[in-house]
Amino acid sequence: MLLDDLKADITAALAGELRAATLWQYSVVDDGHGNEVPGYDTSYPCEGVRGSYDAQYAGQSGIPRTDAKIELLAGTLAVEPKLLDKITIEGGWWIVVNVAIDPATAMWILQCSSTSPAP
Repeated sequence: MLLDDLKADITAALAGELRAATLWQYSVVDDGHGNEVPGYDTSYPCEGVRGSYDAQYAGQSGIPRTDAKIELLAGTLAVEPKLLDKITIEGGWWIVVNVAIDPATAMWILQCSSTSPAP
């Protein structure tokens, strides 16, 4: 299929060229006292870039100007990102608030807000 070939080509062309990142997958864990709390105990190394949204697009879409647009190379990530996952890239920590993928399924496009490090 053409899009499968495109994903492989994009991954081959960009792997090793982007910034190192780590996705920490969100889960609910027991705190040892019977309470469910957010947990980030599984990390996945990957590659990507951190950018920002165009001011006009952000304004029309209701995206806070402090949010980042993080694009992760799908071929370098072993899992699908989901809401509330955390990402560290370029020294910053981000929490995923929106998830999309490009039509070729080569890049995860994540709207992220600044956050604290994963425990």
